[in-house]
Amino acid sequence: MNRFNRVRRTFLIIAASAVALTCRSDRIVYRSGTNFAPPPVAAANFIGYFDAANKQTVCGSCHVDFQTRWAGTKHANAWSDLQGSGGATGTCNACHSVSNLGNAISDTAVGYRTTKDVRYQDVQCESCHGPGFTHASGPTSANRPLASIKADTNATNGCGECHNGVHNPFVDEWKLTNEGGLSHSIVQSGTVPNADLTCVGCHTAQGALNKFGVTENYVEKVATTGLTAANALPIVCATCHDPHGSGNDHQLRFSISAPDIDDNLCMKCHQRRADPSQVTTRNSVHSPEGPTLLGLAGWFPPGMSTGDSIIGTHGTPSANPKLCATCHVARYAATDLATGKFVFQATGHRFIAAPCVDANGVPTKDQSCTITGKTFRSCVSSGCHATEAVARTLYLTDSTRILQLIASANSAIAKVKAIKASECTLGGPKYTSCLGTQFNVSLAQAPGGFVHNPFLIEQLLVASINQLQKDYGVTPNISVPLSLQFIPPPREHVNGAALR
Repeated sequence: MNRFNRVRRTFLIIAASAVALTCRSDRIVYRSGTNFAPPPVAAANFIGYFDAANKQTVCGSCHVDFQTRWAGTKHANAWSDLQGSGGATGTCNACHSVSNLGNAISDTAVGYRTTKDVRYQDVQCESCHGPGFTHASGPTSANRPLASIKADTNATNGCGECHNGVHNPFVDEWKLTNEGGLSHSIVQSGTVPNADLTCVGCHTAQGALNKFGVTENYVEKVATTGLTAANALPIVCATCHDPHGSGNDHQLRFSISAPDIDDNLCMKCHQRRADPSQVTTRNSVHSPEGPTLLGLAGWFPPGMSTGDSIIGTHGTPSANPKLCATCHVARYAATDLATGKFVFQATGHRFIAAPCVDANGVPTKDQSCTITGKTFRSCVSSGCHATEAVARTLYLTDSTRILQLIASANSAIAKVKAIKASECTLGGPKYTSCLGTQFNVSLAQAPGGFVHNPFLIEQLLVASINQLQKDYGVTPNISVPLSLQFIPPPREHVNGAALR
């Protein structure tokens, strides 16, 4: 059995003729380990593997937990995957080996690029942390090579130095998220709302990592209460992905398949003010996507029980196991219509479910196109809908129905305001049906609201309109045609699934 599998909290002294790796702590049990060869001068202090055949890094001699987790990632097989891809060229090597890419080193004459030594193959610890020779020779907190979590395509370190370009445009797409109405790549409004710590926990990278309980150190680490507009980072790659590896696919920090707002990665943030229980000064939703998907969002009028909440197909794990990610992180290759040759690999990291695309299917920077310019291929590739045309038609049908119900609800609210305005204003002794209807309208109008769960939104609006008629005797000016009034979905749509 390999000694790294036997030893968890046992650390090693690894010595070579002129090089000694010394782990210092009163709690460490010292044992002798296999010597590692001093790094070549041309490697510029990168130390890489001491046992390349078994993928044992020198760093992992002390950092056993990180070594074990990293060994299960794609980074640990980056070199062999490249060679087996059939498209390996010399230009690919720097991103599939230990080099100056991913860390703060700007000199290209380092690691594998100058030595061609197998000890520097694969994306190892030093790919992100930088050269580890000094720290390994005499480890102290002062000389530990911390990694940066910044993300940019023109940065001098970080994920963006490799995860960019037409084949892997993860960071390229992420940079454009604010173009699609999202804000993962910007700190909203250029400020950090320290007054409410729940805000920085979802709008900044450091705040989110602190909320997730991440204790690892990194260059930009700062306490949540110390975040400012100057030091806060937006939501970056390392917010969702654990660089050291995790038990989830794609090194995600939490599952994307868990049908629970506390355990699902996306829903950890996309769950704010989804029901009136969180209403204080604003009687509207904030980020209700997760609870909407799971049938928990909205104001439930008397007679509607949360126990009977409607969960549509999109929120059913059996029919849609990846939940949010199925539509919002869809990966596909775009090809030139004339030649059939590859032109772009969309990674879905703009998080737009139906993006505007050009003639070849490449998502465009401008996302203001009409519905005919959008691709619904994620609806097809997931196996949920037969064709893009079917998905587009359902989108139009559902949106028309919901828009008419919104207009009907708003006309009823206006009539209530005319006879009893106080009933439609926060601050009264009770939460009225007028306030509840206003809240449900805001839920229906939230970006993508009716798509996440059209059956829930429809029933909430119809029940709200009926409750206003009962409580205040008002009739909407805009009547909803019988064909657009609420019709209970097929039985399998209630806490179940049905493909259409």
